[in-house]
This record gives sequence, structure tokens and C-alpha cells, in this order.
Amino acid sequence: MFKKLKKLGISILTSLIIVTGVGQLSLIKADQTLPQLDLEAKSAIAIDAKTGQIIYAKDDKQTYPVASMSKLLTAYILLQAIHEEKITWETKVTPTVTEVDISNNTELTNVPLKEGHSYTIKQLYQAMLVGSANAATMLIGNSISGTQTKFIDKMRKTAKNLGITDAKIYSANGLTAKYLGDERYPNTDENAENEFSVRDMAIISQKLIEKYPEILETTKLTKVDFNDNGEITTVSNTNELLQDNSNLGIDGLKTGTSDAAGYCFASTTNKDGHRIITILAGAKDNDARFDQTKNLLNYIYNNYDYLAISADRALRQNVKVKYGEQSSVPATIGNNLSLWVPKNTKERALQIKLIPKSSTIEAPIKQGEVVGEYQISVAGNLGFIDGSNNLKTKALSDNNVEGINIFIKWWQMLTEVI
Repeated sequence: MFKKLKKLGISILTSLIIVTGVGQLSLIKADQTLPQLDLEAKSAIAIDAKTGQIIYAKDDKQTYPVASMSKLLTAYILLQAIHEEKITWETKVTPTVTEVDISNNTELTNVPLKEGHSYTIKQLYQAMLVGSANAATMLIGNSISGTQTKFIDKMRKTAKNLGITDAKIYSANGLTAKYLGDERYPNTDENAENEFSVRDMAIISQKLIEKYPEILETTKLTKVDFNDNGEITTVSNTNELLQDNSNLGIDGLKTGTSDAAGYCFASTTNKDGHRIITILAGAKDNDARFDQTKNLLNYIYNNYDYLAISADRALRQNVKVKYGEQSSVPATIGNNLSLWVPKNTKERALQIKLIPKSSTIEAPIKQGEVVGEYQISVAGNLGFIDGSNNLKTKALSDNNVEGINIFIKWWQMLTEVI
């Protein structure tokens, strides 16, 4: 289906582009009203994992408790440490007395840890992502930063580095502070919980998949055996859509549940080669978070097309050139692009603008040289997860432009001064 869409998208793009002014092209806007979807959740968002385009949003900037979805940030920090070789999968760590107590608290999701026993980082990582093991998550934090307090500080700094400024972070695992015993973050109220917006969680999820796609090899597991010196605890994945028969192809990411958070779910699927991330916060019960995620994904597939824009066939505009044998040069996009656009629109609401890299581009210019930037958006679009309103890509010179004779150039420069 999407291969046909790609050809259709290119055909529409090349046939409907019209000149609307200097440096700007636009497709004729269509009056397209999408059916409304009001998900039964406090907030929700859906984004394209590659571009960060927001396809759906409901109260996406408001922070709410997210419970164990917080573990995705811990996973990001761990994978970063692994890739930087600060820690290895075979590194062994020993739990504190408090973490052992937490691991045996039957109110919480866990794998049982034992005093004096050591566990590999890989064991703890799998238990954290598959079984949402809370004490195992804290032990990962200790292995990276030495203490929970220092790890929470690292989580806060990492969140800010990702562009997240509104989150409240008190634990590595998302537990309410009262469960953390003497490893509670200093001066924290016992009812404090991690709070993120669904947009924050989408940013974390996108960066995880972009930088560390291997995380999906773990989040797609339906169960894992936790081996403690021969004593096996089988942990089932809390993501029930992994075994769903609706053909959505969910392969991650993480659930979250608490009294304050309700039922939350960060999901991802790679359908027909296009990965989408969805985040829900505050669903009413366990079934609702999965049903509402399916509703959201089906809404996208039923109401949007994936429009592919080919680098070698589309977006050719002229950029003015000074002191060249040509007065302008055609500019092409630097790479293939794609956007989600409303389905069944004959006249696509796609807006394309070329911005030269400077007011004066002087020859000589080499083929493939960057001469500006293309900015592309959909009319009525919800923007992108990084806060921008359009998709940006380099504009490249389509051919060489030789400079004019030096004497002619001097004369032109002289006449400009005069």
C-alpha cells in the first residue's frame, strides 16, 4: 500500500506545485476536515519516529504522573553509558538492603533480589523493561551514579539536555516517593511522583529509538527468565499488545501504572516501514490504555497517507547567484523526505519554502554544495516534537556554476559601488 502511496505522492507533488512568490512554492490548499478523535485518556500524542512530526495531540504539554514510563529515561541513560563504555552488560552489582526490601514488596512489580547476591546489568535491564522491575531499576541507577540521589540528578540533567524543562523527577523507576525508604530523594514529599508531559515522553522515546534501536530487541520480548544463582523467576511483559492479533505490529515500549498516574502506555510500531510512537497518560484502566492506543493507531492509518518526496524528482527552485556565468542555479533537496498528510485529498496541503543561505551567494559553486534550506509543512499541521513548525532539509546546488572573468567581476563590483 505504501509503495503505491509513494508513487502517488511524487506524482501529486510534481503536478500540483505552483509558484507563489520569490523563494516559495506551495501546493494548492484543500479544505480537508478530519474526523475528530477524543481518546479516553488525560493526554495523548502520536509522532513519526523518524521526523518527529506530530500526527495527533491531546493536552500534550501538560505534565502528569507517568509512573513506570519513567524507566525509559533510565534506559536511555544506561544505553548511553554502555555505548560510551562506562559500563558493560556483564558488569555485576549488588543491591542495597533497601532495594532488597523493595524488590520483595508484593504491592510493586519486581523480580526478587537477595542480600549479598550480584546481578549483571543485562539481567537488570531486561527485568526493568520487560517486567517493570522497580528495585532492579534503582540498582541500575546505583551502578551508573553510585547513589539514587546522584542518579536522579543525572536524570534531571539528561532530560534538560533533551530539551525537556517541565518534568519533575524524583525516582529512577517512577514509584511514589513513600515506597523508596531511605533512598528517597532528599527533601521530597512522600507523595511525590515523577511527572512528564506526553510530549516529554515522546521526545525520550524518539531519542531512544533513534540512538539505541537495539532497545526494541528487549521491549518486544513477551517474557524473560531472571536467573538468580539457578533460581528462575519468569517475568511476563506488561505490554499486552505484543500478543495482540490486530496486526498493528507493536514492539514496545513501556507501561506505567499508579494511583496518581492511572494507566499509561508508551507504544511503538513499525507498520509498512514507517515507525510511529504513541504516548497515553491517565487511561481509566488496564484494558483502556491498550484499546485507546489501538484506536489512535487505527485513526492514523484510516485518515492519513504517508507522502514520500523524492530527492531526485522534486523541489527544484532557483537560487540567485552573483558573479557567476549563470545568474541562478537550481536547488534540490538533500535527501528523501516524508510527511503524514490527510487522506483522500486531491490537492495536498503541503507548503514548501526555500531560504537561501545568505542574501548573496557568489560563484564559483560546486554541484551538491549547500546553497540554502528547504522548509516543508502541512497546512493545519500540529508541528514537530522539537517545537518547529516545519520539516527542514538542506538545499543543494544541482550543478556547477563557474565564476566570471576576474576583470568583469571587478568592473561589476566597481559599478555597484558607484
